[in-house]
Amino acid sequence: MINQQTTKTMNLYILNEVLSDYTSGMAVIAAESKAHARELFIAEFSEYHAKDFDEYAEFTVIEGVNHPAGVVQYVYGGG
Repeated sequence: MINQQTTKTMNLYILNEVLSDYTSGMAVIAAESKAHARELFIAEFSEYHAKDFDEYAEFTVIEGVNHPAGVVQYVYGGG
């Protein structure tokens, strides 16, 4: 019998105003909840950028996305 992994339906969190370096960057994260997205964000970008997520991020959420949990894409701001 073949073992099939079940994919959960995720929310896609699009974060603007994060990963800043003179100008803002953005990140896209597939997660079950905003708290889960925060965990994934910090795991990828370190505690150094936690303030970006907590205080500056502007969120757009797309619900019901069939994608594995994790950081989908990102770009740092630059100057």
